[in-house]
Formats: sequence, C-alpha cells, structure tokens
Amino acid sequence: MIPAFQFECHSPTVLFGAGRVADLAGRLDQMGKSRALFVTTEGGARRYREVAEVLASRLRASFDGALPHCPLEVANAALDAFRRRECDAIVTVGGGSTVGLGKYIAAETGAPHIALPTTLSGSEMTPLFGVLVDGEKRTRREPRALANTVIVDPVLAQSLPIRETATTGMNALAHCIEALYVPKSNPLTNQLALTGIDMLYRALKKLADEPTDLEARTEAAYGATIGGLMVNSVGIGMHHRICHVLGGRFEVPHGESNCVVLPHVLAYNASAIPEACAAMESVMGAHPAVALYRLARSLGAPASLGELGVPADSIVAIAAESHHHIDHNPLPVDEAAVLNLLQAAWTGEEPSSR
Repeated sequence: MIPAFQFECHSPTVLFGAGRVADLAGRLDQMGKSRALFVTTEGGARRYREVAEVLASRLRASFDGALPHCPLEVANAALDAFRRRECDAIVTVGGGSTVGLGKYIAAETGAPHIALPTTLSGSEMTPLFGVLVDGEKRTRREPRALANTVIVDPVLAQSLPIRETATTGMNALAHCIEALYVPKSNPLTNQLALTGIDMLYRALKKLADEPTDLEARTEAAYGATIGGLMVNSVGIGMHHRICHVLGGRFEVPHGESNCVVLPHVLAYNASAIPEACAAMESVMGAHPAVALYRLARSLGAPASLGELGVPADSIVAIAAESHHHIDHNPLPVDEAAVLNLLQAAWTGEEPSSR
C-alpha cells in the first residue's frame, strides 16, 4: 500500500534533447527580453562560441570569468557587468560554478535566467547556490535564483573530458542516492531517484569506453536532471555537507570531492538503509559503496582526499566543521564517526561492503 506523503518541487521549464540550443533565442523572445548577459568561463568563451552566436542581437554583454566555488569578488564583478550594461536576462553555459554565478545575479536582480548545462552537476535545477567568502562556502537558497528555463542539450557535453564527466556524474549520483534517505524522501521521489541512479550508472560505464557516445551522454544528462530535481525537492544530506566544507577550506572541486567521499558515506549509512542499498545493488551488481568506488576508479577519477591535496593534519578540523553542519542522517553521527570516515577517504582505501 502506498503511504501518505507530501511532494513539493518548483522546477524550471526544461527543454531537453540534442539540438535544443537552437531554441535559446526564441525562448528569450517569449520572455520579451533582448539584452542578455552571456556568462561562462574563460575556456567556455571559446568552446561555446556557437551558443553566443545563437543569441545574435540579443547578446548585450559577455562575462567569461566564472571560477570554481564562485568567489564573492567574481560574483560581484559579474553583477556589476549586468547592471553597467543594462542587461535584462542572464544566459549561462557551463558547469555548476558557472550556473551558480548566474543564480547569484538572478537572486540579486530578479532577472530571468536561462541555463545551458555542459556537465552533470544538476545545479541548474535548483535555487541553491554557494559563494566563497573568506575561505568559507556560504550556501544560499533564494526563490529568485531558480532558473526560468533550462536547456539540456547533450551535444554541448560531447567534448567534455572523461574526468570531468566522471566527477560531475558522481555528484549527480550523490543527489539521487541521498534523495533515498533524507527526511523528505517519499515514494514518488524514491522512484525518480532510482531511475536517475540507473541512468547515470549505466551511462557512465558506457562513457568510460566511448566518451563521445551521444546516446550515453543523453542518458547521463537525463539522470543528472533528475538528480537536480531531487535536490530541489527533498534536499541534501551528510555527504554534501562534508563536500561543501572541503570546497570552502581547500577549494577542492565539488565533483572531485564527491568521487572520494560518496562511497565512504554510503558504506557508513548502509546498515540503516537496507532497502535502498538492495535497490542500488540490483542496478550496479555489487554493494553500492564498492560499486561506486570502483566506477570512479575506472573513469580515472580521484580516489583519495590526499590525492586532492587535502593535508592529513587538517582532517580533524574538517570533521569538526562538517559535523557542525550535519542536521540529519539515517544513522546517528558524531564527530568521531565523521573523523573515521574522512581518514578512510584520505587514504583512498576501498570501503567495506559489510
């Protein structure tokens, strides 16, 4: 019998499929906007020039200074460019940090935001964004930050290096996995999350051998979209709290910290979520903590915090700060438990399936 539940989700309009970039200009026209700020990274300005060209006369200005974790000074520089050039819309093309920069501008101005993701972060589906201030990643949730439209065109990701595919793909998997056991999880989100896990896991295994396979890129993008929807609907858990601390303290890329931390958090929680683990094992063919660790390794993703440059003598402080931010978890968690988990993640040992 299906239990009573509550489902809430405020989603952007999603235009999904190969070739949907062509709909960008028309979408701006529907909004009545004609002075877009085009936001990307320095490399993205070269890589996605054809996207900017689609805007034609609707392109008012460009900002190609997006950086990982969105430092406050970068965020304010982009905001200044938006205001100085009297823009009336934001178009972001890139990964989670670029999209997050667009969210910051939208939150501050109320301008509509069209996001074109090129990685698997899923950030484009949520009103959450982080800004790096004095070494601390400060997360905000603002209704105005939610994109008006998300254009998911897998062709944009065909040239994405496999390491970045792997790291952002593990982040997307984390979004779906955490959705199975956070307090707001419900039968509807559980089914969506399991679909996302299935799509992402199978697609990432395909992409390990054929990085430009468009069908696999499309499946991965679909799973990542579900993952972002899960964050928007039911939120995040312990795993992401730890990764946010690592990003703020050491500027560890969010996707890379996901690759390392996710298998160990899942191994810790496994005894409290047997049904979720069984469902994931049916997809992965092994205990999910072990399967995810091995998947990341097969994709050439990092396996340890030490490999990511996190000093061994910082683990105690990271554990204390992370524990402070963890407000729920399937198993009781104290600072010592977080420390043990981080020590295993620092060495890069394969997590136990017991």
